[in-house]
Amino acid sequence: MERFTNKLVEHKLEQGTEVQNNAEASVPEHQLEGKTNVGSKNREKKDKTGKEISKEKEADQKGDIEREKVRVTDGASLDNLLQRLPRCVSRDLIDQLTVEFCYLNSKANRKKLARALFNVPRTSLELLPFYSRLVATLSTCMKDLPSMLLSMLEEEFNFLMNKKDQIKIETKIRNIRFIGELCKFNIAPSGLVFSCLKACLDDFSHHNIDVACNLLETCGRFLYLSQGTTVRMSNMLEILRRLKNVKNLDPHHSTLVENAYYLCKPPERSARVSKVRPPLHQYIRKLLFSDLDKTSVQHVLRQLRKLPWAECEEYLVKCFLKVHKGKYSQVHLIALLTAGLSHYHDDFHVAVVDEVLEEIRVGLELNDYAMQQRQLAHMRFLGELYNYEHIDSSVIFDTLYLITVFGHGTLEQDLLDPPEDFFRIRMIVTLLQTCGHYFDRGSSKRKLDRFLLHFQRYILNKGPLPLDVEFDVQDMFAELRPNMTRYSSPELLASALAELEENEKTKQSESAASDASCKSSANRPDKNGRGHGEVADSESYSGSRSIYHDGSEDGDSLYEENSDDRSGNGVVDDDDAMPSGSDEEERVQVRHKVVQVDPKEQEDFDRELRALLQESLESRKLEPRVKSTLNMTVPMKIVEGSKDSRATERESGEELTAEENGNAGGGSEVKVCVRVLVKKGHKQQTRQMLIPGDCSLVQSTKQQEAALLEEKQNIKQKILEYNEREEEEFNASAFQTGFWGQGGSSAGGSIGSAGRGSWDGSNRGGRGRQRYYIAGGIYHGYGRGR
Repeated sequence: MERFTNKLVEHKLEQGTEVQNNAEASVPEHQLEGKTNVGSKNREKKDKTGKEISKEKEADQKGDIEREKVRVTDGASLDNLLQRLPRCVSRDLIDQLTVEFCYLNSKANRKKLARALFNVPRTSLELLPFYSRLVATLSTCMKDLPSMLLSMLEEEFNFLMNKKDQIKIETKIRNIRFIGELCKFNIAPSGLVFSCLKACLDDFSHHNIDVACNLLETCGRFLYLSQGTTVRMSNMLEILRRLKNVKNLDPHHSTLVENAYYLCKPPERSARVSKVRPPLHQYIRKLLFSDLDKTSVQHVLRQLRKLPWAECEEYLVKCFLKVHKGKYSQVHLIALLTAGLSHYHDDFHVAVVDEVLEEIRVGLELNDYAMQQRQLAHMRFLGELYNYEHIDSSVIFDTLYLITVFGHGTLEQDLLDPPEDFFRIRMIVTLLQTCGHYFDRGSSKRKLDRFLLHFQRYILNKGPLPLDVEFDVQDMFAELRPNMTRYSSPELLASALAELEENEKTKQSESAASDASCKSSANRPDKNGRGHGEVADSESYSGSRSIYHDGSEDGDSLYEENSDDRSGNGVVDDDDAMPSGSDEEERVQVRHKVVQVDPKEQEDFDRELRALLQESLESRKLEPRVKSTLNMTVPMKIVEGSKDSRATERESGEELTAEENGNAGGGSEVKVCVRVLVKKGHKQQTRQMLIPGDCSLVQSTKQQEAALLEEKQNIKQKILEYNEREEEEFNASAFQTGFWGQGGSSAGGSIGSAGRGSWDGSNRGGRGRQRYYIAGGIYHGYGRGR
C-alpha cells in the first residue's frame, strides 16, 4: 500500500515537471530564471507534504490494527468472564470478577454484562444475591449499568403480569426475587417494589400469591425495618392479612401467606430467660457436653474425680441421664465414665442404672412423640452399661419383655401402643444392636433365641412394617442370628413356640431327674455304714462350699463372673459340664480365723486373676484336643437305672473270672468287661462289652494304675518313716530332760500344739486320703487301714 502511494505521488510530480518545462520553453529567458527559482521552491514544499501525508497514513493504519487486536482480546476476555459468572457462588469470587471487569469497561461490554445478569437461569435462585452485589459494586463508577438492568426487569415483570397465564411460574419468581435483592442493595427504588407488590395484591390469585410472598420473603423484612418505608409496608402487610381472611385459599397458599407475613412482622413475645446455674454445675456440663470425646475421656474422668462428691453426686447422675443432649456416637463414653467413677464410689453406678430403668418405664407410660429421641438414647445407654458389666443379662431381657407387653390387655392399649406406632420396635432393635452380640453362647443364647420368637410374634401383630423399620429389623437379625427363620404367619410361629416350650420342659424334667438321682446316691450308706449326709454333718462340712486356709469361701470368691456367658470371659456352658465324681472324696476341715481383706488389694487380685484366666483360656484354645484313654466314671443315674444287678456291682474295667470268661467267650483267653456309654435320643444308656486283655487300651490302663499305686505306696512309706523319726526324736528329748513319767502322757498333746503342727482328716474305710499340716507345710498321704 505504501509503495503504491509513493509511486502515485512520483508520477504526479513527473507530470507536473514536464508541463512546467514546456511552459518555460515558451517564456522569455529573463522570466525563465525567476520562474525556475519559484519552481524549485514549490517542488521542495510538495516533497515535504507528500512525506508527511504518507507518515500520517502509516500511523493511522498501525493504530487501526492495534485497536482491532485489542478489541479481539477484550472480546475474548469478556466472554471468558461471562462464562465464569454462573460459578461465582461466594462473595470472594464475585468480588474478584468485579475487579476484572473494571479493566474491560466499555459501553458495549456493560450492555453485554447487563444482558448476562438478566439472563440468569430460572432455577439458579442462589445466584441472585451475588449478582446484585456485583451490580451494587459497579454502580459507583458505572451509572448506566443498574438502570439498564432495572429497565429490563421491570419490562419483564409488566409483560408477565399483563399476559395473565398460569405458566412460567419459575420465571416470575426469579424476576421478583431479583428485584427484591436489588432493593436490599439500594439499587432498585422502594417505589418499584411497592408498585409490584400492589399489582399482585390487586389480583390476589394463583401465581400472583406466589409472586407476592416471594417478594415479601426477599425484602419485606428490610422494608419493614427501614425508616422511610415502615408505615407503607405495615399497610401492605395488613392488606395481605385481610385478603387471606377474606379469600378461600388452599392450604398451600395459606401457609405461604402466613410464612411471608410472620417473616416480615414476627409475633411479639417475651425474651427467653436463661437458667442460672452455679459455676460448679456449669463446669460439669461443659466437661460432659462440650469437652468429652475419645481423646479427652481420661482427662474428664480425672476432673470429675476432683469434684466435691457429696455436693455433686446428685447433679452428676442427673447429667449422665441427659445423654440425648450430647452426640449419639458418644453415649458409650458416658458409660465408660460411669465405670470409671464406680471404682471410687460404689453407689454411683447403682443410682445411674436405677434412673435409666425408671426413665425407660416413664417413656413407655407417657408415649410422647417428643420423648422418642431421649428414649432411644436411654436404650443405647442401657446396652452400653451392660457392655461395661454394670448390669446382668436378666435386666436386659426383663426390659425387652417389658417393652413388648407393657400396656397390652388394658383399656389404655390403643394410647400406650397404637397399632400404627412402630417406635417400640426401634427401641428393641437399638438395645439388641448395642449389646446383643454378647448373647452368643450358653443360657443367654437360649434366652435371646426365645425372645426373638416372641419379638416376631409382636411384629406380626403389628402388621406390615414401614420400609425403614423393616430394614432395621433385617439388619438386626443378620447381625445377631443370620440363620434364624423369619416366620411369615402366626400359625407357623405358634408351632415354633410350642416346640420350644416342649423342649424346655423336657430339659427341665431331665435335670430334675438327675438331681434326684444325685441326692439318692448321696444318701446311700458307704462301707462304714454311714450316709454321705451323716459324714458331712459329723465333720461340719458342706459339699457345696469348701473353706480354704485363708478364710475365703467358694460362695464369696474374690472373682465373681456373671451368670450369662460373654465373649472372652472364659465361662463354661452348663450344658458342656461333664458329670464328675469319685469314690474317694476329700473331707478336710481347717479351723482358721477369718482375715479381713483390704478392698484395694482385693481389686488388684481380681484384676490379676481375670488376666490370668483370660491368658489360660487363650492358651487352652490353641492346644490340640486329645481324647483321654483313661476309664470314665459311669454316671450315677445310669448305674441306678440299670436292670442288671450283677452289672451294677462290677466296676468298669474289671477282669472276668475263669468261669465267667469261659461262659462269656468259651475260650481260655482273659477278657475284660467294659461299659460303653451310648446316647439314644435324649437318654443315655450303657452297654457291656468284652475286649481282650492284651488290648492296648487295657494294657495302658493297667500300667497307669500300677504307676499310680506305686507312687501312693512310696508317699505312704515316706510319711510313715518321717512320723517314726519324729517320735524317736521326741522320745529322746523327753528322756534327756528326765520327764519319764509325764513324757508318755504329754506327747500326744504336744504334737498338736507344739512346733510339729497338727493334722485333721478322716480315713474313709482305711483307704482315705489324709492331709498333714507339719511345720507350716502340707503333705498328702494315705493312712493305715483300720
